[in-house]
Amino acid sequence: MTRTLPRREEVPEEQTWDLASVFPSDEAWEAALREASAKLGEVAQYQGRLGEFPATLLAALRMRDEWKVRVGRIDLYASMQFKADAGDQAAAARIQEADALTTRLDGALAYFEPELLALDQARVQAWMTELPDLAVFAHYFDALRHRRAHVRSAEVEGVLAAAGEMAGAGWLTYMALSSAELPFGTIRLTDGTEVRVAQGNIDSLVRSQDRAVRRAAWEAYADAHLQLRNTVAQLYAGVFKRNVFYAGTRRYPSALAASLDEIHLPQEVLTSLLETFQRHFPLWHRYWEIRRRALGVERLQWYDVDVPLVRTQRRITYDHARELICAALEPLGQEYGEAVRRGLYEERWVDWAANEGKVGGAESSGSYGTRPFLLLTYDHDLPSTSTLMHELGHSMHTYLTWHYQPPIYEDYADFPSETASNFNQALLRAYLLRTDGNPDWQLEVLADAMAYFYRYLFIMPMLARFEIECHARVERGEGLSAETMSDMLLGFFREGFGPDVELDGPRVGITWAEFPHLFLNFYVYQYALGISAAHALADQVLEQGAPAAERYLSFLKAGNSVYPLDALRMAGIDLSSPEPVERAFAVMEGIVARLDQLVGAGPL
Repeated sequence: MTRTLPRREEVPEEQTWDLASVFPSDEAWEAALREASAKLGEVAQYQGRLGEFPATLLAALRMRDEWKVRVGRIDLYASMQFKADAGDQAAAARIQEADALTTRLDGALAYFEPELLALDQARVQAWMTELPDLAVFAHYFDALRHRRAHVRSAEVEGVLAAAGEMAGAGWLTYMALSSAELPFGTIRLTDGTEVRVAQGNIDSLVRSQDRAVRRAAWEAYADAHLQLRNTVAQLYAGVFKRNVFYAGTRRYPSALAASLDEIHLPQEVLTSLLETFQRHFPLWHRYWEIRRRALGVERLQWYDVDVPLVRTQRRITYDHARELICAALEPLGQEYGEAVRRGLYEERWVDWAANEGKVGGAESSGSYGTRPFLLLTYDHDLPSTSTLMHELGHSMHTYLTWHYQPPIYEDYADFPSETASNFNQALLRAYLLRTDGNPDWQLEVLADAMAYFYRYLFIMPMLARFEIECHARVERGEGLSAETMSDMLLGFFREGFGPDVELDGPRVGITWAEFPHLFLNFYVYQYALGISAAHALADQVLEQGAPAAERYLSFLKAGNSVYPLDALRMAGIDLSSPEPVERAFAVMEGIVARLDQLVGAGPL
């Protein structure tokens, strides 16, 4: 008997997010799309007029924001459908239509920033004094002036905007391929039944206590990517070339420089992060040895890294997970806690079902004026609970930003976003360790913590090194192939894992093909910055109580109304210093030491 995941339409509604709160039906979405398409010409009404009067500029800015909110909602609905079932061809068509509308809107608004930059800045400053409502945009004006040298003419900006739909085609192709068409095959479980490997169950399979099962699952997953490695390599190469093209067109010396400038992050911060990461390889080597002892294996393999270090994992139902999360978040106060409860119990923010075609991993999404939404596959265990808590951190960052900031400041940088998610996990971990001293449970909680340190302070910095080198090769005019990309990443991993972990070269090397994060243009290193800031801030809240919690909530509420590093300074952490990253590794070192004690001579 072969066990398969249910189809999307077979999933109970209570396990899905409330798509109808965005649009009540496909027909309502289509009507909104048609109306927006028909009226899109309205956005040109202020072209050539931004400098007329203060009230005209304010009206134009508000009009632009209203249109972005309107089209963002249309895009969100299509995206939610597609991610819930990438094999749904109607959903795939909708997301293409939404992308086309977004591209048209961006093109219609291409005149905006070049025209704003042409205004006399002293005049704009005087207008903000004259019209207080215009002063809301002061930070936006400052950030735009910072980018002055990289904003092109209205004509060039229009061309760049028009290319947006083509630029995003690689991601859509990859998501359809990885979620619905990769040939993962079937494996045999411990009880003899067969199960088809899919994005919706791979995480639970590679955590199996049966080593043969987790090995078979990992090999099936890697082999599917290997079968299509040349196709996927071309998709990734296209994305790297896209980033280089946009950077060059905007007069940046490199794609990395363009990405860092966009979030006002000095390159020294990234350089320091990667240097600190590489200095701590010996700590990772110590952890691999502890894990090897705990599992009782002669040589640790890649597929041994995710399995929990307890033979019997505690089962945590979704209802129990919600209770634990709400209790752990109490230090953040009533406003935060009540919003989380509504999202988890009343408003169906979370899509936690397992179904065919659902995209892998977990994420938080939304659009200004909607609810935040979370996508994951819940597996009734601690890792799933931890993932839910992580994504709620993103969602609450979004929720508070939308409630306290106008639409112009709804999009914030990624490393503050990853701070919010990892902060929540740090609170959950502290709560679980504080309320249950059972040694097996302590081991399970600490091992789960290490799973996130492994992902964010090992895998993601490795991928950052890979991403930086891939872009550099494109910028030097060198080619990229599946072979060169795999060889490069495998070399980085051999350095990080050290001589005592056995690596299956082809299957480890293809890891780059398993991460859609690389489509997001220098996103991956920001996880490491986020987890570093998060632990420092969580310690402050747990030690200082309400004053630190208020500072942290002010950071969440600020959204993009201040520069990212300044927002984190408001909360009480300075990421321009290497100290937070060093502290994160110190936290990890403490966890490793405690695991060493709990594991002992092993095996467990």
